[in-house]
Amino acid sequence: MSDDAPATPVIDLALRRRLVKLGIAFVIIQSIVAAIVVIRARFNERRLESNRPATYPSRSFEPVLVEQSDDEVRLYMRGDDLLHDIVDAIDAAEHEVLFETYIWIDDAAGRAVRDALGRAVERGVRTLVLWDWLQSDRSIDESFFPRGVEVHAFKRVKAGPGVLRPSNMLRDHRKVLVVDQRIAFVGGYNIGMMFLQWRDTHLRLEGRAAREVANAFGDFWNHHTPPTATMLPNVTDRPWDPHVVVHRNDPSLAIFPIRGMYLEAIDRAEQRVWITTAYFVPDRAFRTALAEAARRGVDVRVLLPARSNHPLTDQLAHGMFEELLASGARVFLYRDFMLHAKTAVIDSGWSTVGTANLDRWSMLGNHEINLEVRSPRVADQLATMFELDLTNCDEIHLDGWRRRPLHWRASERVLRSLAPLM
Repeated sequence: MSDDAPATPVIDLALRRRLVKLGIAFVIIQSIVAAIVVIRARFNERRLESNRPATYPSRSFEPVLVEQSDDEVRLYMRGDDLLHDIVDAIDAAEHEVLFETYIWIDDAAGRAVRDALGRAVERGVRTLVLWDWLQSDRSIDESFFPRGVEVHAFKRVKAGPGVLRPSNMLRDHRKVLVVDQRIAFVGGYNIGMMFLQWRDTHLRLEGRAAREVANAFGDFWNHHTPPTATMLPNVTDRPWDPHVVVHRNDPSLAIFPIRGMYLEAIDRAEQRVWITTAYFVPDRAFRTALAEAARRGVDVRVLLPARSNHPLTDQLAHGMFEELLASGARVFLYRDFMLHAKTAVIDSGWSTVGTANLDRWSMLGNHEINLEVRSPRVADQLATMFELDLTNCDEIHLDGWRRRPLHWRASERVLRSLAPLM
């Protein structure tokens, strides 16, 4: 080697140690702040429980025909109405029931659905059930279901070396029921009495478009159940120019069309973008799309819970409000009840109802399903629902938000790096 060759850089070990110590200190501080946020939220929830109203503003919606098709859509904003119609649909099944949910609780609501599935089997109806193992009651297993129901838990997590695999965190967040490839239910409601009390939104679809939901179930079932499970054939006779389009996020295949669906619709918006979501931690591209729409004069409104069941997610959402408000978008917080709906209405003829929230897990992680509905009638009903929800909201204004307490702003800053994990 030549004597005048440049010397190999020497890593300053002392500097490296200092950086490691700073990193550890930041993680400790972040953990402490996160713990304080969660404890404070739980304390406030218990304090507010006694003052909670008996119910939230709601109404029933009549089914409407989707323009230029024979598909009928009914919207639900109350869990008891939905549970009644789900049981009725299963009880009317003649050939096949396909059922999939994220959370199943062994209580009155969970047993009502289970018993309806049992009655279907007794009539000779093929009945297939999927539920997410990690999130449901541990009492929900194969023995919970009546004999004859073909049932599989999605991705059991077993103790051992593989328990910490990242893929175990990618869950089946979908909520789907399809009866006879003619009636389909999709939306945010899980199965349990607690969830029926939340302010959520579900959609019932009757017609040929339900076959698209049946096909989405079949693809998921065939890919995520054991080789011994019944194989479902590809559903035929599906319209090429549907007015109801099914979008499926599948992290196992790295397919995430729901985010693209939203971004394309927001980019085309001319009058309004009204979004309802349980958890609001969108990536920068999504936030930019909303801000740009607001700046070009679109009525952008985001509605989310004042307090969700995930306090850290709420805190991260708060850190994103100022950017939206400064662009002219409006932010509303739903009072007293957990708002769990995942919907949007854009302009006068586009809407979506489904299972995907506006956070990283829904957009790029969990298995999700959303229906894109191109119908002024359905959009009008969702707009009416949104306006009714606003009667139970507090609006956040930019001037007041900038004056929020210093410790709020500090905690938002400290926790910001957790956004990709929420």
